[in-house]
Amino acid sequence: MGLILFIAKCGLRFLYLLFMPLKAKNKVVMLSRESDTVPLDFRLLEKEIRRRSPETEIVYFCRKMTKNINVFAYCWLVVQSLYHIATASVAVTDTYSIQLCVLPPKKGLTVIQIWHAVGAVKKFSYQCLDTPNGHSSKMAEQMCMHKNYDYILCTSEATRAIYVEAFHTTPDKILVKGMPRVDYIQREAPGIREKFLQERPDLRGKKLLLYLPTFREGVDEGTERLLHAAGGRNDIALLVKPHPLSNFHVPRGNRPGAGWSTYDLMKVCDGIITDYSASSLEASLLHKPVYFYLFDYEAYKYNQGLNIDPSLELPFAVSVEADSLLEKIESRGYDMHALEEFRRKYIQTADENNTANITEFLLEQIPADLRKVREPAQV
Repeated sequence: MGLILFIAKCGLRFLYLLFMPLKAKNKVVMLSRESDTVPLDFRLLEKEIRRRSPETEIVYFCRKMTKNINVFAYCWLVVQSLYHIATASVAVTDTYSIQLCVLPPKKGLTVIQIWHAVGAVKKFSYQCLDTPNGHSSKMAEQMCMHKNYDYILCTSEATRAIYVEAFHTTPDKILVKGMPRVDYIQREAPGIREKFLQERPDLRGKKLLLYLPTFREGVDEGTERLLHAAGGRNDIALLVKPHPLSNFHVPRGNRPGAGWSTYDLMKVCDGIITDYSASSLEASLLHKPVYFYLFDYEAYKYNQGLNIDPSLELPFAVSVEADSLLEKIESRGYDMHALEEFRRKYIQTADENNTANITEFLLEQIPADLRKVREPAQV
């Protein structure tokens, strides 16, 4: 396996050398391995870039890595991306990008990491090398994991400290500039609940709860227990949105329905239940109760590790048993002040225009002789 990776890296670098002499353009290239469609953060940035600098070219390379992926099609996508990376002024990624991390840095190209989660509740990347749920140190070295970033953006000083470890970098490369999705989550959506209830009239009059579990071993059993506990309560409706990598079959009555994004469902529901997911941070922006169902707390702490421990940060909202969790929810007692402090600690940019600030930063990385930026209209 090591030899194959070495040969692949050498081949990729050789092909890139053919493109490196090409001049940089007024171009931003965005890469993701999280989804086959353009992620929300990228779409929000594109809209603002086109408003501020319509002459700037934007190119996407979004392909989710799965077991059934067409290897030849993916390799061809990677080869195509080499030209655009070589001729771009800015490259943005929201995951580990093979091309950006393995290829030699090119003068004039600024590489920016906007991680696909608002923060990091669980440990990841360099924080959990050689652990049961982490990568091996040898693999990380071979694949140049998270190398070559000029900047990594985050939402708070607390997150900056986490990212220093996770990305194995220095604090000066991590900038507290927020994330575009912070703006979207907080954007008002009048009538969205009524629209949802028109599709699901059977849920009218009930307390709507959204369960967003992290993908891991044992999560299906935990979800089954929560569904069983909620099934005996007529005043509660539990909607389950499994992780994209999960194959868990959600019963028809607990499915949100097609076309509803996680963030829109957060706005629809009365409360959010999660575990070790960064969705707890995102949900805190909506000023709604956030609960933690940690049925495998001790095992997860050992196998993965936590940067943010809900049992310490928001202990009143944590349960390890499904029935006790629902009893807490039905009691209607919740410390919203503590949740607000939690939000302020990990998302300091909630009161700012994250998308505009990041867009301005991206455009500043493009040489002035290549771009013409339209200043925001004066109000």
